[in-house]
Amino acid sequence: MQMLAYLGVLPVGLSGAGYMLRGALVRGADKLVDAAASSDEAKPVAPVASTGEALPSVALSAASIRLGAAADAGALLAVASAPPRPQLDSRFRDANNLPIRVSAVAELDEWTVLSEREGDIDTAPHERRAMALLQPVLEQLLDAAYAVMPTVVAGEEVVVAGLRRREEERVENILSVELIISPQWSDGLRHWAQAWLQEQAVQAGLDARRFEVRVSVFERPGDVWAHLQRVVDALSSGSPRWHLLVSCYSSIDAAVINAWTARGLLASAQQADGYVPGEGAAGVLLCSRALAGEGAGRLWRPQLERLDAAYGSRPAEVRRQLATAAQQWLQPLLADASRVQFVLHDTDQRPESIVDTAAVTAAINPDLDFSSQSLALALCSGELGPVLPVAQLALAYTQLQRQSEPVLLLGVADAQQRLFGLVEPLPSPTLVAEMPAVN
Repeated sequence: MQMLAYLGVLPVGLSGAGYMLRGALVRGADKLVDAAASSDEAKPVAPVASTGEALPSVALSAASIRLGAAADAGALLAVASAPPRPQLDSRFRDANNLPIRVSAVAELDEWTVLSEREGDIDTAPHERRAMALLQPVLEQLLDAAYAVMPTVVAGEEVVVAGLRRREEERVENILSVELIISPQWSDGLRHWAQAWLQEQAVQAGLDARRFEVRVSVFERPGDVWAHLQRVVDALSSGSPRWHLLVSCYSSIDAAVINAWTARGLLASAQQADGYVPGEGAAGVLLCSRALAGEGAGRLWRPQLERLDAAYGSRPAEVRRQLATAAQQWLQPLLADASRVQFVLHDTDQRPESIVDTAAVTAAINPDLDFSSQSLALALCSGELGPVLPVAQLALAYTQLQRQSEPVLLLGVADAQQRLFGLVEPLPSPTLVAEMPAVN
């Protein structure tokens, strides 16, 4: 049975186990909603800001994505109720010489950006594929940034002591361009990528005096979410500015897959809950809310809930407390939780992660149809490394364009913590005449 499910011959939804799991989700979610409503039984959870102390938020102005599961976000969201799954690929095999499932971009030219050797830097297939995936995503977002950034006004000519000179307007740095990569990249390539980012931004027409570039290294999605908390904090305070955040990753590389096999991490017919090789690139253009344009979304500061000893050790108790924590976190942000009509989550192959996600969703909006109004990105795209959180944001932005209703972001794959996030439509932007001046 396990072999058939892994090979895709027996879909989970058609097997007896699939019906049992679906029934368990419904029964478990109902129990969790009832338990969360019983305040006399609930254990205390971390305090959440009241309505008057709402979390910081920023505007989500543009997004782009490219994954093995779909060429763009709209195409993937259109099939959210029955998303594509990783396919068997005979190029890569497990320890028993059986083909494994991967989520790879078809016919990708990995030589688009990187050659086999850049100067004195040897490049690996996973690095070349990641950069090839990144280029169109970055180009689209740089064009978006160029379109929304105010034009620098040319200085006026003045005559001083009989000499003409131009009074140059002060030009300020108002844009950060950041690339997030995994620690598997070589140090030399990280420096090369930073110089490449600078060059791409200048080629897009951006004034080099007005932006900065950086390359950040994170391995776990939880680390990226923590970094996004800092980005939101920075953009919601101080002078208005933009932040273009992109990430790329690929594990479609024989060396990476062989290393996973050697460590017993690779998903196979014998180990269905292992790593499924995947790849992708995603990016978002964030900005201070004062700079938001028409159609922008509002990203509230993500909440990372640490699973410490207070949560106990029994899975049912942990889920009940998580459901309560999610409700308390959302209450000051969204008065009517039933407005949440879509959930983007990182559920993987483990059944317990599906139950966790469904339980929190049911506690927030019991009327939401989890099977058709949610998307498990990791299940259809395989391992995405640090790209996963950025891809969730990009998909949330696209979903807002499709349906102007709040989108819930959930992270349950991390064994040490859980993630709650919310993206909702931003109210009409301030009139241009009332916007603060940005040089």
